[in-house]
Amino acid sequence: MRALPILLASALLAASPAAWQETTPDEAPRPATKESLKRPEQIRVKLRDGSRVRAKVTAFDAEGFDGEGTVEPPEPRRGEKKSDSKPTPFTRARWLDVAPDELEALAGRILDEKQADDLALKGELLLAIGEGSAAEKAFTRALKLDAAMKDRVAAARDRAAARAATAEAEARAAKHRAMCERIPDSGAKAWPLLDAAGQDAAVAEMRTRAEQICRDANMRPAVVETRYFILYGAVNEAAMRECARSLDAMYEKVLELFGIPAGLNLFWGKAVVLLTPSEDTFRLVEAAGFKTMTPKGVVGLCHQVGPAVFVNMFWSNDQDRFDSTLIHETVHGIVHRYYSAERLPEWANEGLSEYIAMVSFRSSPVEKDRMPQALSYIRSGRSVAEVMRLNYADGSWPGPDAIGYAVGYAAVKLMIRQQPDAFGRWVRAIKGGKPWEQALREDFGHPVEAFAPTVEQWYRTRE
Repeated sequence: MRALPILLASALLAASPAAWQETTPDEAPRPATKESLKRPEQIRVKLRDGSRVRAKVTAFDAEGFDGEGTVEPPEPRRGEKKSDSKPTPFTRARWLDVAPDELEALAGRILDEKQADDLALKGELLLAIGEGSAAEKAFTRALKLDAAMKDRVAAARDRAAARAATAEAEARAAKHRAMCERIPDSGAKAWPLLDAAGQDAAVAEMRTRAEQICRDANMRPAVVETRYFILYGAVNEAAMRECARSLDAMYEKVLELFGIPAGLNLFWGKAVVLLTPSEDTFRLVEAAGFKTMTPKGVVGLCHQVGPAVFVNMFWSNDQDRFDSTLIHETVHGIVHRYYSAERLPEWANEGLSEYIAMVSFRSSPVEKDRMPQALSYIRSGRSVAEVMRLNYADGSWPGPDAIGYAVGYAAVKLMIRQQPDAFGRWVRAIKGGKPWEQALREDFGHPVEAFAPTVEQWYRTRE
């Protein structure tokens, strides 16, 4: 898979004070007491939750900084109305409450670069947010100023790892809360948020399952792992890496489309993507791993096994169709893990996956494959409402000539292009447990009996 140009529209705990007190005097980064600045420092800095601090900083310690000023509320996320919240007084923030891309500059303004212990603290903070090169520079300068800081710097490195783990867990919990707060509660059972140990165990279980499937299918794969995916492929490893980068980029854009906080991993552990070299191997994986007999012509499937997500694809010589199908199937997995297992109606479930595949790269075949069929169906006077009633349960989906995919794509495309915020509300309402027709009426603003004729009228004269 090539690197695809994505075209979609576009706080945290430090180590506890008790932990500091348990270190020996030689290991402590600085006294627990606050150190006053010689001259107050005026700052404007963004916090991880999106709020901004405007304040005069007057003092600091190993945990954070103090001052007087205000905290401005975050800007609304996509699809949210502007908040009526007013600025609140600022008195203190923790270092790791600060947005990572602004922490280094802030630390440089507050900490004294001529003091070895200040530099050691700066190095610790930067190491905790993954800025290893900048952290090493701070540690090196601290040691040049005072060679006796060697043990303190070593202890600071250890504490940075603990800070990073705590910060990552707290960040994920905060993002998960922010996502859940936007879902109206209509009785859906939300996926639980795993702690760090639970997530690590889930990743290990996904690896175990994938390796067993590969053994059962006599496949000896290369493995490429990303932030959200683990790819197993008996195909070119360089191509797999390009594929992995594109999947991560697509995943982030789907989060953006739904107004989900960036960087939140929705998957149970990570999603597994199985890339087979031929249709025969693809069918072996289906039989061995998922006990299915796949019809000829199917090139990819998404399997939602409880909380786990597996995508099985065979590597096609038709690059555009391979890319499109891989994105389509992966979107099914993302939607499955978005808040709850509640499903969109079939026409929207498939239509959304087609839409994301269409906007993900310029040469996607979706538009030229689906729109002519949808236009022919609608312009011949046939009913969009009938397609909206097709479903998996009674075997009626996808209808004659797979018309459900084409009409579903056309309907979702219209919804997102004309009313993107309302579309997001509709999806969130369904994931919260509201029946899709009720949500279409109450959250999108159109009952089925009005929505279907609107789609028909639009495409009879446009596109």
